[in-house]
Amino acid sequence: MGDYLREEESFLQHDAAPPVLGDAPTTTIATAMLFGSIIFATASLAARLWLTGMWSWRNGGCSDDGTGKSRPLDTTSLPSIYGLLYYSTVFGLILFYSYICEHHPPFFYEEKTYDRDEFFFWTILVVVFAGGHSLKRNNVIKMRNIPSAGGAGDRSARGKDGSRLQMIDEDGQSQTQVAVAPSTENEVLNRYQTEEWKGWMQVTFLLYHYMHAMEIYNGIRVMITCYIWMTGFGNFSFFYLSNDYSLPRVLQMLWRLNFLVFFLCLTHGNPYILYYICPLHTYFFFMVYAVMSIGKEKNYTKWWIRIKLGVLALLIYILWDTDTEIFERMHTLFLSEEPVAGATMGTKWEWYFRSYLDHWSTLLGMVFALNFPIISLFYRKLEARSKPRQWMGKLAVAFGMLLLFCLWVKGPLMYGKIAYNSTNPYFGFIPLVTYIYIRNITPRLRSYSMELLHEIGKTTLETYLMQHHIWLTSNSKTILVFLPGWPRVNLALVTYLYVIFSRKLHKLTLLLRGMLLPDDRGACINSLVGMAVTIAGFYCTAFLLDGVEMTSLLTVGLVSMVSGALLYQTVLDSSWSTYRKSIKKMKETSDDDYGDEYSAASQSETHESSERLGEENDTIYGKLCPPIIGAMVLFVLGFTWNGFAAAGASAIGPLPPRCDAFVNDGIWIPIDGCNEASRGMAYRDFGAASYGTCAPHGNSYVWAWKEQLARTRCRFGYRNEAKLKQSLNRREVVFIGDSMTRYVYHASARAMGIKDSGAYDATGPKHADISNILWETTLVKFKWAPLAVDQLNVLKEINRQASEGTEFRPPDLIFLGGGAWDRLHVYATDEDRQSHAAILKDLGGEMQKAQQEYGAAVVWFIPTTINSQALNTEEKRDHMREEDMEAMRAVYARNGILSSSSFVIDGPAFTSSRVAESYDGVHYPIQVYDAGAQILFNALDWLLPPGIVEPATPPRVGKMANPILGMMMLILVTIGLVGFDGFLGLSYLASLFVKGVMPYNLHEEAFSALHKKLGITGSPARSSGQQQPVTTRKKSKSSVKKRGRGGNVDEEIAALLGPKQDVEIS
Repeated sequence: MGDYLREEESFLQHDAAPPVLGDAPTTTIATAMLFGSIIFATASLAARLWLTGMWSWRNGGCSDDGTGKSRPLDTTSLPSIYGLLYYSTVFGLILFYSYICEHHPPFFYEEKTYDRDEFFFWTILVVVFAGGHSLKRNNVIKMRNIPSAGGAGDRSARGKDGSRLQMIDEDGQSQTQVAVAPSTENEVLNRYQTEEWKGWMQVTFLLYHYMHAMEIYNGIRVMITCYIWMTGFGNFSFFYLSNDYSLPRVLQMLWRLNFLVFFLCLTHGNPYILYYICPLHTYFFFMVYAVMSIGKEKNYTKWWIRIKLGVLALLIYILWDTDTEIFERMHTLFLSEEPVAGATMGTKWEWYFRSYLDHWSTLLGMVFALNFPIISLFYRKLEARSKPRQWMGKLAVAFGMLLLFCLWVKGPLMYGKIAYNSTNPYFGFIPLVTYIYIRNITPRLRSYSMELLHEIGKTTLETYLMQHHIWLTSNSKTILVFLPGWPRVNLALVTYLYVIFSRKLHKLTLLLRGMLLPDDRGACINSLVGMAVTIAGFYCTAFLLDGVEMTSLLTVGLVSMVSGALLYQTVLDSSWSTYRKSIKKMKETSDDDYGDEYSAASQSETHESSERLGEENDTIYGKLCPPIIGAMVLFVLGFTWNGFAAAGASAIGPLPPRCDAFVNDGIWIPIDGCNEASRGMAYRDFGAASYGTCAPHGNSYVWAWKEQLARTRCRFGYRNEAKLKQSLNRREVVFIGDSMTRYVYHASARAMGIKDSGAYDATGPKHADISNILWETTLVKFKWAPLAVDQLNVLKEINRQASEGTEFRPPDLIFLGGGAWDRLHVYATDEDRQSHAAILKDLGGEMQKAQQEYGAAVVWFIPTTINSQALNTEEKRDHMREEDMEAMRAVYARNGILSSSSFVIDGPAFTSSRVAESYDGVHYPIQVYDAGAQILFNALDWLLPPGIVEPATPPRVGKMANPILGMMMLILVTIGLVGFDGFLGLSYLASLFVKGVMPYNLHEEAFSALHKKLGITGSPARSSGQQQPVTTRKKSKSSVKKRGRGGNVDEEIAALLGPKQDVEIS
């Protein structure tokens, strides 16, 4: 600003940085102490194993059995305990990484930007790469994931797709027998295909979030519908095929859905509703479980399960499609109207809204799963016909689906966001079933999957959750930055880490579930009780520390070390001596059994390790060093945390007062409007094909702030109307000054929504007051006061009225500016100068009075740079040149105007580089003043207290109910249940051209084969509707143990149906 400005203080002296844990929620402190204790114990135990020579034996009887699935926790086995601690340590470190990225990132976050061309480029690139380089036969993918899997088996009498074929006469009579069930790699909607489906949807979903691609919102809603549909389909399939409704199964599924999100909520202090996908899947899982478990002994009869689904459809209709209070009363104990992160209207409305959008999806998935054996047989019967007959039937169904799909595209898909939301529950299934049918229309299509998307689909839950914090940040509102200025390289780096950690979290979730929640009811209860008590203990500790104001990084570290030391010693006391003995015994056995089979290097390593197994190696040194090493590990983590907290940026929040030293420090950047991206956007949006005013360095400019250190927390940005409404709601702002001040007033009004404010108008008065009411709550005025004495009089009158205690409402923000008219008209003689100085002193006093008496923020605007050569009168050229104005700015500084203000906007800072554009020597194009307005708006963060937030009035629960469309869905569900068709009646179109494929007539044949595989005696009732006795073979203990230890129940289900036991979600 020049030497006339008060000297800038160091930002560290101006406003000290907040303490590391100053605003951290209690749950964050508790989580830090919990995992700090685990990390201490893990590091100490690892050091003990290394120092005593038993490091190479740590996996003897370890948690992982080589299949990728873990064994149940054995609290008497040191390797088992160490495995649990190690997995928990890695999990905790990833949570720590997410906390740093969210709350103390190394650089300022970036705002999201959307470019349609770029969005579709990345989407197509991933899909094309996946299709071109990772399209594989499903059995190839299976062999890669399960190395021990067998071959394709007997391929005699099989088609090119690997499935056995039977030819059927045109009259529908089989020449041989019914088609043999296809392999798991060739089934309709097989597990490889569903993972691929989730994979490409997840890629699109993530890019939608990363670029804020709101124009494809409706398509993203359909994808979420697909995920919820899979919850119904997958869980219904599991319960129907396994008949397992045990507590361990329920807990295992809830763990899969909620383990990671639970600790994310604790780590970041976020409400559960923020990660709304998880509560949705959990809620609808319980819906499936309740329906399937009620009268489960009759589930294998023909009509009982269909009656239950019909009753569920009726309940769904009553809850969501009728405007009653039933939904609200059912959920009122768990939800409230208090605004929280992720639910600005309160959790009650948010949950109603989220669940409403997909309230039919789960049931439709259950109907499809119930009819799945018929659908599979339907496809195979068609494929056993001659080619012409086969395709006549298939295309008839495809024509019906594509017709509905086109109507949906032309209709609901084109609606705006709000209008579309009301239609999604009733029409979102149309693209879903169309995709399933077309994707499975031939055996060859079913036999191939894109392996890359298949791998992405496995971790959709983790990628959905972690995108909030380690891909994006600020709870997915902004972009995480590791490489400022390199957006694409930064995207590559952040994405790589994001994918690595997401895949690791997926594996850790399953490993820890296998250890803590085996197929043993007592073990599950013990594990959950132990976890609950431990977490509650650390939460109480954090609560007490916060209550006595002792929350700091030091106290967290001390509690972690004490708790970790107790855990470490408990592990040693319970398993160390037994472990040493078992290692010696294993060593002796291995020496006897293997002899010369070990290589020389292996023998040497084992010998060196065994030399240290004696009691003499368990010395004081070996006992004291491990805790010291554990403490050092905690110190490194604490030092890292403190370093990022001190030097890193922060999450989204108001700018601190220290930023007034930097907010004027910016520059105008030339923008090339003719580069590739700009040309593409202009062509798509405006039809522009060629350009005539391009220049090498651009023809237009944008205002940008210079880079500041991340530790300043001064991340300036554009404040749009929505943000300004939050800051200025129910406030009064008055601008007092000359024409320069008036131009800033107009720029501010444009930013606040008055788009034509300040437009050139020669017919209106030049020197007049202006007043506008914005948003019906905020008064913004301009007072014409060109001379210092005028400004003094206006401010005196405002202060007088405020001090009299009348109904006059004093302004919250006073914006003053002047000096040019004084220099031009009242600064010729010494007497003028003395008088002017006295007026400035009085003005400074009134400015201080306004701040002290009614708390107004007073901003002074230093006159902009003068273009001396463009001054259009002799008088101005004699008295108002830039050198004259520079001296006048110093006069104002000497007489206390700057020191009397709450904040100073430096006019020359945003005009000096564009002085050549000043057309009359004083004023600039109106866009230049937008920079001054944005400087002011950023300063509001510390000039004004938080804005007055209007009490949120959430919409009435039940207002989205649509009884007519809900009745339509009831009819469609009834058709699917009574007509035995997962495609809700459309499969019957094939019967117009092909005999013997009517779904209703396929029930007996399809379910008899399935029930035979399931070991169910009896058969489903025939069309007469009579219920026949149905029994299932009792499971052997060995089969239960096999599943608990990572057996192949998933494979059994895949062989019978297709999908995996656990439905991955996004």
